[in-house]
Amino acid sequence: MREELEAALLVHSTSPLPEGVDRASVCDPELPSAEIVGWATLVAAGVPLSASEQQRLADTAADAFALIALLPVTVRPYFARLGLIATLASALAVATPAAH
Repeated sequence: MREELEAALLVHSTSPLPEGVDRASVCDPELPSAEIVGWATLVAAGVPLSASEQQRLADTAADAFALIALLPVTVRPYFARLGLIATLASALAVATPAAH
């Protein structure tokens, strides 16, 4: 699963942003897309997340696909990939002992 997460992160980091996705929002650490990528990068590197970070990532992963149908068609693949990254990272984070 770690290899799948690493591959998804690589595709995400090398793909151009689709029209309609604001670059500033992607880089804002307070917004879910940057937060997902940040957590996923840590998890892929084997860094354990705290219990609260694991829970927040799990919640984000659970919600990631909920609104995709409401988004413009051109940005759906981008957000679906973020959902996949969040889901893979969440699954791996649970398998890694939480930091205290």
